[in-house]
Amino acid sequence: MSRRVDRRHVFCLIFQLEFFDEIDTKALFESYTEHHVGEAVDSKFIFDEFSGVYENLGTIDETIGENLKAWTTDRLNKADLALLRLAVYEMFYNEQIPSSVAINEAVELSKAYCEDESPGFINAILGAVSKSKARVDKNPC
Repeated sequence: MSRRVDRRHVFCLIFQLEFFDEIDTKALFESYTEHHVGEAVDSKFIFDEFSGVYENLGTIDETIGENLKAWTTDRLNKADLALLRLAVYEMFYNEQIPSSVAINEAVELSKAYCEDESPGFINAILGAVSKSKARVDKNPC
């Protein structure tokens, strides 16, 4: 299976975060994977990405919020927000994934799971995040 399929599962798990006040990431992951037994996936990658997003949710949402113009994260479409969270996590916390790949994967998944204007919106926000990340990487002080 491809990483895109794995990311689709991560996206579905992240999307579910909006419907719980508190969660046990391992229990939610196990419950989710029970319904996808027949699929050949990289369970470790899926769990690591999902739990990583959950553990860093405050910082991730702050990063997204800093790059929104006249919007807040609570006003975003929940599917868009889930994809933004996944991409920002990969950009800042998963050194094995280049920012360009994280952005491209989020845009491609948005074409399948979000509204028609979502791919452009997600690309613009993640482009801004990438530029701000590049500035921080060059000048860490």
